[in-house]
Parts: sequence; C-alpha cells; structure tokens
Amino acid sequence: MSLRIGDETLTSLCIFGDEGSQTLLGAFTLEGFSLAPDPVNERLVPVAGLLMTLLD
Repeated sequence: MSLRIGDETLTSLCIFGDEGSQTLLGAFTLEGFSLAPDPVNERLVPVAGLLMTLLD
C-alpha cells in the first residue's frame, strides 16, 4: 500500500482490521518515514536516521 505524509510517499506493509477499527501507524511505517510519536504534544516528529553499513 502507498502512504503519503506531506510530500513524501512510501510503500508500506498493510494489515486490514474490522470495519470501524481505529487507524494505526505501525513501527515499520514510522521508521520508513523517519518519524516518532510525541505523546505529550500528540503529534509525529521527525527523527534523525542512522545509516549503518556492513564492515568487511
């Protein structure tokens, strides 16, 4: 499924719940958009990503 937040679009995993279920963004999607929840202000905030490489 394709998701868009602002100007950024990301293909993400999607699981469908029962009709009327509350929408929930999972960890996979939040990490893909480099976002984290701010529970105090009830919003999503950008987080710095960590680029990891394999060392030979």
